[in-house]
Amino acid sequence: MRQRGHHGKVERKNAKMEIRAHMVSAGKAEGEALVYNGPFAFLGDLSPVTGLICMPRHKLEGQSLVKKVFVFTTGKGSSGCDFAAWAAKKNGNVPAAIICLESEPVLSGACITTGIPAVDRPEKNVLELIKTGNHVRVDADAGIIEFEGK
Repeated sequence: MRQRGHHGKVERKNAKMEIRAHMVSAGKAEGEALVYNGPFAFLGDLSPVTGLICMPRHKLEGQSLVKKVFVFTTGKGSSGCDFAAWAAKKNGNVPAAIICLESEPVLSGACITTGIPAVDRPEKNVLELIKTGNHVRVDADAGIIEFEGK
């Protein structure tokens, strides 16, 4: 959609985008996106006490996942991920929602156990379309991701 600016210049308005995906964990949430082109694990990558990425030399080290819509490739789970996710949830330090290219059983279990809305297998490459800072809505029940894009 286009509109005229004050000086006759054509400005591009952000267009609302909708992407279909597969439900991993039920629920609806929205928030600011944090996008990471790599795998994630609740155990080892996230501090359940602070909600910050705590893995040394991680690209997102020191950034908060709290109330963010976290977009990434896949999980890299281990048997302690469910407990780590539960501890983060108990402390109020989990993402609002998760969007990943492909979930795996440990990540799926952690999301279901903690009630974090999550989707995977989006019909388009969300890592290219969603940018860190975009406002994103996830309706995992309906399998829909909505955001404003350019």
